[in-house]
Amino acid sequence: MERAVDRGFWISWYDLPKECSDAHIAWLDETYIPEILSKPGVLWAAHFRTVLTAPGSHMLRTKDPAVPNGSDYILIFGGESTMAFTKGVDAFLNNAPNRLDRDLSAEDKTMLAMRKGERQCVLTEEIRVHGPAGGPAGDTMPPGPYIQLGSFNCPCESEEQLLAWYSDFRLPAVKNVREFIGARKLLATSGWVKHVIMYEFPSRDSRELVQAQVEERHPDGIAWTKRFIPALTHAPRSPVLA
Repeated sequence: MERAVDRGFWISWYDLPKECSDAHIAWLDETYIPEILSKPGVLWAAHFRTVLTAPGSHMLRTKDPAVPNGSDYILIFGGESTMAFTKGVDAFLNNAPNRLDRDLSAEDKTMLAMRKGERQCVLTEEIRVHGPAGGPAGDTMPPGPYIQLGSFNCPCESEEQLLAWYSDFRLPAVKNVREFIGARKLLATSGWVKHVIMYEFPSRDSRELVQAQVEERHPDGIAWTKRFIPALTHAPRSPVLA
């Protein structure tokens, strides 16, 4: 993991009207993603469709109407650092186009405008673990085909416990399960949430197997989870399975 060079992330959560979702996704794959990948420092991209909001009646989700609530699709870019996703000095000093979209065509801008309830974060990696299903660790680690993505805020007085929960229970508990690819704990440079966690699996079934094994092998950790998780305020629909 010391070799990893993809430490910056740009994540967008959004919805699409059903009638234009196929056209938007085709444009994304053929035009937009290749364009962003051509920018300096951007290393990979991954696009997901949400299939389920993870169960959790004990979870608190924000009711703030100022927080966009789109979550049907998730677009993630990995970069060398958060510097890959800055708008650039010209954008701030001279009201120039954003460095990441200054080459977009009128069609591109029309496609981006289709998104509803979009929220974005630029984040840096805090912790990374690599599991048995991921194969050999490399310099970069694009996400696996199935993810669980949580995004939330934590009260200042509970953040030390949050670090302990991930470091002493949650990530050690999942990283040795055979069906687990890996996980990344991220901290936001910009965006509504401060904390994001991304778990990666080969499939939805493997995610369920990992969760079942963690619950079976670590009852004390699960009890800790149930006591602590209500302290967090999640983004709309977080966590999602995608």
